[in-house]
Parts: sequence; structure tokens; C-alpha cells
Amino acid sequence: MLRDSGRTCFSPGRRDRLTVQVRPHKDPDTFRTAEVPVAHSRWPLAPLPLALALAGCSPAIRSAPEGVPVAADGRRVIDARAIEHSGARTVWDALRRTVPFFTFRENSRGRPTRADHRGRSSIALRDQPLILVDGVELQDFTVLGAMPASDVLEIEVLTGVDATTYYGTNATKGAIRIRTKSGGT
Repeated sequence: MLRDSGRTCFSPGRRDRLTVQVRPHKDPDTFRTAEVPVAHSRWPLAPLPLALALAGCSPAIRSAPEGVPVAADGRRVIDARAIEHSGARTVWDALRRTVPFFTFRENSRGRPTRADHRGRSSIALRDQPLILVDGVELQDFTVLGAMPASDVLEIEVLTGVDATTYYGTNATKGAIRIRTKSGGT
């Protein structure tokens, strides 16, 4: 087996074919199986690039690390119950424990300093995600270390593509929208 995401798995089978199994969302107990022909190659892992390309195109493999649910449009929404279950005391702790694809950095005193999107960076565009609390852009991360996690209704994580649709080029590395129980929309 080359890859197993829980919904899609690839296995090399014969040298000239790649077996792809997809578990449909509606019926998680069954698999649909298809064999994909692969061009002959001297390299033993020739099917691997094809498998990775298929994995990127398949809606059946949408899953988030650490069990973060994925909405139909690709957003990741962490609700108050998941935040409480994480054991976080502050909003900063909740972000560190529940939000995938980001690295949250602290200074030597343990105070929040920055959030970075994992992966490629740019010299021309912003490397940090846009963080909004009740629709207002947050400029100072230390505020998140003082806000109780119990005040959060939900945390919504948008990818760079979705975030730029809403917020323009300030959100090329994504956006994290925090809705509090007492705040606005």
C-alpha cells in the first residue's frame, strides 16, 4: 500500500497498473476499486507521482489532522466542545492545540508572538495568516494569551485560496476567524 488516508488507498498491484480504492462518504463500509494503467518505467516507484496526483484531485480524501472536521466547502471549523476537550485555558492554547497547518510561536517568557503557515514562504507576500476576532483583524498576538478559551464559540480556519476571496492579498497564507460567545458575527 502506497498511501492510506482513511478514505482512499493506493496499492501498486502489477507493475503496469495502479489499484485505487475510494471509500464513498455516503457508505463508509464499502470501497470502489479502479485500476489505473501506468506507463512502463525503469523506476520501481513510477506509480507514486500518479498516486499523489490522484490524491490531490480526489474529494474523497478530505480529512484534517487531529480529527478537525472539514466542511463541504473546505473550511475547518473547531467548535466550543472541541476546544473544551483540548484542555486549552486561553485562546492561544486553543489555537496551538486544535488548528492544523500553522505553527504558533512564543517568546522566551511564553507569550504569543506570531503564527506561521507551514510550507512555502514568500518574500513579497505576508507569511502569517490573518487572524480575526469577531470580524476585527488582530494586530497584537499577546491578546490571545489573555483571552479565556471558554469564551470562544468557534474557530474557523480558511485556506489561502478561500481567505483571499474574502480578505484579498492580506490573507494569502489563510485566515483564522475566532467567534466569541459574546461577540458579533
